[in-house]
Amino acid sequence: MTEPILTKEGQEVLDNVLDMPYMGLPFRRESRKEKYFRLISLVMNEQGVKEAGKELVIEAIRMVEGNGCDTVFRRIEDPAKHKSLFVDPHINIDGYYALPRQVKRWVLPQSKPAKPPHEMKVLAFNASPRKGGNTDVLIDEALRGATDAGAASVEKIMLQKIKLRFCLGCEKCKERGWEGFCSQKDDVNGIFQKMADSDAIIVGFPIYIGRACGQLCTFFDRWYCLTREKLGAGKRGMVIGTWGAPDVGVFDLTIERILESFVGTWGIEPVEALSACSFEGVLHGLDDKGKAIILRYPKELEKSYQAGKSLVTGQG
Repeated sequence: MTEPILTKEGQEVLDNVLDMPYMGLPFRRESRKEKYFRLISLVMNEQGVKEAGKELVIEAIRMVEGNGCDTVFRRIEDPAKHKSLFVDPHINIDGYYALPRQVKRWVLPQSKPAKPPHEMKVLAFNASPRKGGNTDVLIDEALRGATDAGAASVEKIMLQKIKLRFCLGCEKCKERGWEGFCSQKDDVNGIFQKMADSDAIIVGFPIYIGRACGQLCTFFDRWYCLTREKLGAGKRGMVIGTWGAPDVGVFDLTIERILESFVGTWGIEPVEALSACSFEGVLHGLDDKGKAIILRYPKELEKSYQAGKSLVTGQG
């Protein structure tokens, strides 16, 4: 295809994105470049311009990558702000405490639960290895909201504390049914019945290098034996994702993949999702007393409490 004409600033944006580490594989770089050029050309035609400047190139790349390149765009547009968000928190305690923490409560379609709150059982899974960390605190707030809204029972399972083995892919569970037939004899077999008996499921996890942490991936592999029929219809779901980067939307795609698994694989209706960012820096998401840094942001924490209430009431 004919390459679009870019201004000097537009070319700089394109070069910076293509120089990102994950673009290092030649086949990925070229395939992405082709998509960028196609979208840039379409936007240029739509706007009736002959050259693509910085803003137009950013708009086109966002159509391909979503928010995944926001860090690069900020480094180009506002180097001072980029330094305050990505450099200072790792070398300076004042910069660490100045880092803005944000919880985004996703806008998802709401529906009324099949049962009143006082009949609902909420089961939460924490895939973070850190007890009392930001993921754990956000889950606890969601469960507190569900309890205050009248939930019949709430329970949290720390995946780090249970015996959780890898799925072998033997498919015996598919052949014989899941109850008691998993080849791996660990704590997960007893959890399946709790999942079947629950009315709402919460999954909380930290995002490592752009993906859900290993504990959650292993646990989801073990859900292989579950189907919509075996898990039971009408379950409501909530997802909580946390990460160190200060951009609250940069890993939206990772959250979306979990939500898609809820719907497409297990028939769980996702009605609440939270993204929480800026849990890195010199103290790695804790304060100087070793407590989760999110505890210093009650207004942000309140979003998880309200989401937990909504999970069992259907009232946003």
